[in-house]
Amino acid sequence: MLPLIFAASLLAPAVAAAAERRPIIARGDGIVRSPVNALPNPEPKLRVRQNEIEVANHRAGTRYAVDVEIGTPPQTLTLILDTGSPDTWINPACDTANVPDDCRAFAHFEPSKSSSLKVTDTTDILRYGIGNATIRYVSETLTIGSATIKSQMIGIASESHSIPLGILGMSPPVTGVPEYPYVLDTMVDQGVIKSRAFSLDLRGVDNPNGALIFGGVDTGKYIGELAKLPMLTPRQSPGGADRYYVTMTGVGLTLPDGSVTQSEELNVPVFLDSGSTFSHLPTSIYQAFAASFADAQFDPESGFYYVPCEVTELDGTIDFYFGGKTIRVPLNDFIWEVQGFCILGVLPDDGEPVLGDTFLRAAYVVFDQDNRNLHIAQAANCGTNLVAIGSGTNAVPSSTGRCTELPTPTGKGDNLNVSSTRAPANTFTGTRPTGVVMGPGPAASRTAGTGGVPQPTDSASSGEKNAAGKQVQVGVAAAGALAAVNMLAWLL
Repeated sequence: MLPLIFAASLLAPAVAAAAERRPIIARGDGIVRSPVNALPNPEPKLRVRQNEIEVANHRAGTRYAVDVEIGTPPQTLTLILDTGSPDTWINPACDTANVPDDCRAFAHFEPSKSSSLKVTDTTDILRYGIGNATIRYVSETLTIGSATIKSQMIGIASESHSIPLGILGMSPPVTGVPEYPYVLDTMVDQGVIKSRAFSLDLRGVDNPNGALIFGGVDTGKYIGELAKLPMLTPRQSPGGADRYYVTMTGVGLTLPDGSVTQSEELNVPVFLDSGSTFSHLPTSIYQAFAASFADAQFDPESGFYYVPCEVTELDGTIDFYFGGKTIRVPLNDFIWEVQGFCILGVLPDDGEPVLGDTFLRAAYVVFDQDNRNLHIAQAANCGTNLVAIGSGTNAVPSSTGRCTELPTPTGKGDNLNVSSTRAPANTFTGTRPTGVVMGPGPAASRTAGTGGVPQPTDSASSGEKNAAGKQVQVGVAAAGALAAVNMLAWLL
């Protein structure tokens, strides 16, 4: 075991106020920029002073979301931003959400108020790491930022479980074959952006103003060069799914004294998923990280490792290596704070390793579907300078970030042993957090529903709409949420 790396008598927690959510904005020709908001867990009483409540609430943010407008006239909805699934759907059933009150706090779409909605005969069941949704596909107008795309195929849920918000899907088709044009496809087809590429800047816990940029790169939000990492093919990825998989070549820690402890060279496929609250890594890496915190306590019920909250005030980082590029995640970004508990932001997964929000908060990532590359750099903030992404082989510009380099580590520490598993040193026996809302995780599977490829019907009257929508009731629970019931009453 490493020495007492992260145990110390520390300064009082830093105070920062979470900024108010901003309106949707867009800048640049062929670039669509939309703010990304960290949504807090719905348990606000974490600290005593109001400004510290705001910081803790933001640190307890378990999902990253964007506001979109759907329908004619437009209705504003908040959707989870998910690079782990391709489908966009709305109107979760709140009665069967993991935290119903959280679900009800957000607006639901009212189909009867939109003149541009067209219903299809196609239903589907979408499954995620957490929860599922039974949807009927509809064609509808969708606005993100200043860009409006028409006839976008999305799902309206008739039933869902454990998911309190709808989802804006940004991944490739998990099966490798698109069932219909997804949001990125439609943006290109309708000339909004030039290629299926977008940038993601989630930002750290002390700065909530992240952004999703379709068709552009912001060189004021990262350090140095963007490293181009080829996406793995489905044959190269665990489980055979087509996701944003790249190869991670090592892990480590930068200690508060500036020295670095690093693993041997690795060859671990990981995919980048904004819909996963935690990172999920092979058990030996998960346990090696936990063993680096002398006072960490293992919770056998959840798999969480609880650490002293004072650790978040240290200057150390959790480090991830991708060939010649290193992304260093500050401890206060990697450690998840909720209801007075501080939890190491990693869980074990030997099947499909994921780098989730606890990694993405420190990385600037450009997702290039057309060329099957991810471009990554250390995230920072030194202003705004948008550069358009073009089309073709070198669509993503090789622009150097304008931000200043991080301090160079001062020396080499012990090796981080990730070659074997180890038993936890301490076991947690106290009262656990309750009512925690987490991201949905990656798309697990889909069940082909009725009607095959979604095709909108030309509904000239409410009677034709009713006929098109009858099978949306399939699988609806007897105690479905009020929003789902209202939708069904209109469709049936």
